[in-house]
Order: sequence, then structure tokens, then C-alpha cells
Amino acid sequence: MKIHIVTSSRLHLGFMDLNGSMGRLYGSLGVSLSHPTTEISVKEHHHLSVENVGRDKRRKILDLVEAFAGHYQVDANILISVHKSIPEHKGLGSGTQLALALTTALAQLYGIEADAEELSLISGRGARSGIGIHCFEHGGLIIDSGKKILESRATTANSPKALVRYDFPEEWQFVVIVPKEKQGLSGEQEKKAISFLHPSEKISEEICRLILMRLLPALVEKNVADFGSALSDIDRKTGLFFEPIQGGIYSEKLSHKLIDHLLCSGAYGGGQSSWGPVVYGLTLKEESADVAHRM
Repeated sequence: MKIHIVTSSRLHLGFMDLNGSMGRLYGSLGVSLSHPTTEISVKEHHHLSVENVGRDKRRKILDLVEAFAGHYQVDANILISVHKSIPEHKGLGSGTQLALALTTALAQLYGIEADAEELSLISGRGARSGIGIHCFEHGGLIIDSGKKILESRATTANSPKALVRYDFPEEWQFVVIVPKEKQGLSGEQEKKAISFLHPSEKISEEICRLILMRLLPALVEKNVADFGSALSDIDRKTGLFFEPIQGGIYSEKLSHKLIDHLLCSGAYGGGQSSWGPVVYGLTLKEESADVAHRM
């Protein structure tokens, strides 16, 4: 039997609360993208083998297989083929999509009933944001619950639940710019960076109000101009959370110019995904090619 899986990528559009004074941390806003994708296939083999990847990604895949095989007590004699990959460390959620694609394929291959939340725990995903997990399962625009703060000041182990999920309007489209050289933070670097933050409640309050009173109503009403304007404001305020680490509201100085040029080129809103360096602009589908051309 051969299992073939194609995943979406995602834009992480911001956190609602990095202050935590109300007993929860994070709370993410994000949206799935139809491109780029991660595409893998898995089938039984006489030994464990991985093809079409470089050394670093091969190591990540083998670690994921080891974690899965150890948890479910299976002998992973399989051939894993990677046909397409989301660019890594760019802000598109490549790590979560690879982990869920691979572990989901393994679960199907071995007849194991496991949902994305269980598989994300095994593979070490969803430590702060649940957007990638819910994009893998359902797609669309998603707001997650964040993570409850325990008495120990640690957060719960389970990945954040989806509070809101809407189908994204088919007539809207994102123009996505992926700088080739710069890489965003991930893993231990990301964890360490967030531990240094001491953001104010005021930023969180403003972001939550923008989401509830501007962004979501505009989405329901399919008002692209209002939605884009709210998206830009949320992005800039989210950047204020990370200004002490990034040296500005974006991960690199050029991002300001790229986003400004997107807006001047006809995008209704724009910002940086996650730690960047990916930046995006919201357009109408029939206008997206012109905006991309002007970039």
C-alpha cells in the first residue's frame, strides 16, 4: 500500500495575547494557502529509506519517524519520498506540515486511528500556535484558543483549539513574497526569543478588538477593503510585540518597503507572516497578477 499526502502552507497573521494576564497565552490568527505545498508518499519497504531530500531534512524526517515508531511500537520499514516542499524557515509553516503529513501517512499505513492533535503532540508541534494543525485538517481562516497558563507558569501541553474557522472567500487571493536568503526564527531560537518578551496588555486589547469588531465582520460581509485594512493594523500591532527582538516591527528593514510597495501596487492589506521573512498582500483574484507584476 502507498499513501500519498499533499498539504497546504499557511500565513501566520498574528498573536492576540503575549501578556498572559488573563490566564492564557498566544491565541493565533492565520489562514491556509493552496500554494506552496508539501507533498510526500510513504510505502512499505525492506528497510527505512528517505529519498529526494538533503541532509538536514532527512534528519528531521528520521527524527519524526523515530518518535512515531517509539510511541506506537511499530517497525518503520518504509520508503519515504518527498516530492514537493514548502520553503523552510520563511514563515509558511513548513515544519508542522511536514510533521503532520508524515505522521498521518504512517498512521494510515499502519492502521492507527490518530487525529492531527495527537500526532502533533507526538511530533512536537503546536507548542504555541494551532494554526498549522487546523490548516492541515480543514484549511480556511482560523483563530485558535491560545494555551492555558498553569500554576507552575508553564502552559498546557495540548495544542490550541480552533475557536473560529471560516472558509476564505474564493474571490480573494494573497500575493506572497519569499526572500531567498533571510530565515525566520524557529525551534529553540523562537522559544528563547519569546521568553524575553514582556508585552503590554494594551497591545493585546487593541488586537482583540480589531479582530472581533473589524476583521471578522469584514470577512463575513466579504468586504475586502475593510478586511485588508484590519489585517494591516493587526500586523503592525503584532510587530510591536516583537520589536525588542527584531529591532523593529519586521524581521528585516526591507520588509517595510516591500509591504508599502504591495499596498501602493493595489493590495488591500499586507504584513509579515510569523517571524518572516515572508510578506504578503491581500488582493482580489482578478487583480493579483497585476499586483505581483508590479512587485
